[in-house]
Amino acid sequence: MSKWTEYLSLLPKALPNSLQIIEAIANEVKMKYGTLPEEEREEIVRRRVICNGCPFNSENSPTSEEYFELTKTHYKTRRKDKHCSFCGCELNLRTSALSKGCGIETWNENNPENKIELKWKATI
Repeated sequence: MSKWTEYLSLLPKALPNSLQIIEAIANEVKMKYGTLPEEEREEIVRRRVICNGCPFNSENSPTSEEYFELTKTHYKTRRKDKHCSFCGCELNLRTSALSKGCGIETWNENNPENKIELKWKATI
């Protein structure tokens, strides 16, 4: 699958979440200009630290034993951005959408018999 095909395959998931994507972009802009409330900025930074070490982060998933144990395959992607291997969200956007929880939600929705604990939850 090409990188562009991967990105296009995300559109059906992105459209229903357009309000959260706008929220994330707005929070990114507020962080850049120092107008995001301190507690919200701290929450976004906390989430990013968690995601950077997560075995389901696209940089970690290809060699993650946890990912392999769950999916029985190694994660493969042509995308260059750091993203969640379960939901496909770019990590800076996912972590900036305070009304969204960890991307593991997607795994849990699709695998109700094999749910795993979220790394972080929605705060709004």
